[in-house]
Amino acid sequence: MDISICMVSFNSENVLSNCLKSIYASSPSVTREIILVDNNSVDGTVNMVKSAFPDVKLIVNNKNVGFSKATNQALRMSGGRYLLWLNCDTVIARDLLGVMMSFLKSHPPAGIVGPKVLNSDGTFQPQCRRGLPTPYASLGYFLGIDRIWPDNRRLSQYLLRYLPEDEANRVDAVSGCCLLARREVYTRTGCIDEDIFGFGEDIEWCVRARKAGWEVWYCPGSSIIHLKGEGGVHTAPFNKDLAMHKAMIVFFRKHLSDKYPFYISFIVVAGIILHLMVALGQTAVKRVLKNRSVDVVTAEEIKKS
Repeated sequence: MDISICMVSFNSENVLSNCLKSIYASSPSVTREIILVDNNSVDGTVNMVKSAFPDVKLIVNNKNVGFSKATNQALRMSGGRYLLWLNCDTVIARDLLGVMMSFLKSHPPAGIVGPKVLNSDGTFQPQCRRGLPTPYASLGYFLGIDRIWPDNRRLSQYLLRYLPEDEANRVDAVSGCCLLARREVYTRTGCIDEDIFGFGEDIEWCVRARKAGWEVWYCPGSSIIHLKGEGGVHTAPFNKDLAMHKAMIVFFRKHLSDKYPFYISFIVVAGIILHLMVALGQTAVKRVLKNRSVDVVTAEEIKKS
């Protein structure tokens, strides 16, 4: 078998069907299996998959164990020569499986490759290829300086804004929304770090693969559409904020902290915690405003009736 496609669903019924259809339509000559781990969805995800896509290998968890742990469940079951992480809120191009697999075949040092990722309106998602989130790069990213001076390689290192969108390049990491790896990378590098619930597990795994001697490549020879924000994971914004910032701390302590003096590490971790507090506050305000708007609409409807 060529490719094992490993997916995780959580209340993803509204996007998953189109994703699976695009998988079946992509690169017919490439043999594949689809392994879907559902994290206790409460919508119709599981029933939809069972009825419409009966050949999908389905694992149903009795609780939401997170993206990393669920993906590891799929990886352990996989049998393909290549392993594809793929988000449910994506639609892949008709040639994607073949193009990505051919890239790895023609680039022996490459262990991981990611495609060009587009928004639903066709614009580029820069998160699909990334550099290390060093303190300078993180500062440039969080303050938006990388947008003002994209050619500054130090401040734009995280999203690599200085690289052409349509040119293949070696990078530090690609996005886990669509990541193809050789099985040997998994064998040598091991499972995804389950200390990371989700959000950031991709860059951590890519860095470990690079430390093990593999190259990571961005290949715009094919593309996917990533409906960012439409997957079920975004229904729990507070949990998302916590998971993202915990992942930052885990990654920094694991791969970067030994490169900086203690006081820099302290400032970085404190900065992440401060950013988390701001993010939680913003999320709370948005939720209050949303609830108020719903209450106003409901009151108006009652008056009309």
